[in-house]
Amino acid sequence: MMKFIYDSLETVKKLKHPSKKDFINLTIAIFVAIVVAGLYFIATDTIFSGIYKRFYSVMTQ
Repeated sequence: MMKFIYDSLETVKKLKHPSKKDFINLTIAIFVAIVVAGLYFIATDTIFSGIYKRFYSVMTQ
């Protein structure tokens, strides 16, 4: 068990932490992905709700 703990600590010491530039680029990429996904879901919802309303109006006549 202690060998596992020491191996884990050595692995943690070898980790490379992101630079400030990497952190900023990742934050921007995540923000853009969220905006694109939001726009996709808005467009999909608008299209399908329009189809549903048209179908419902045809079926109730």
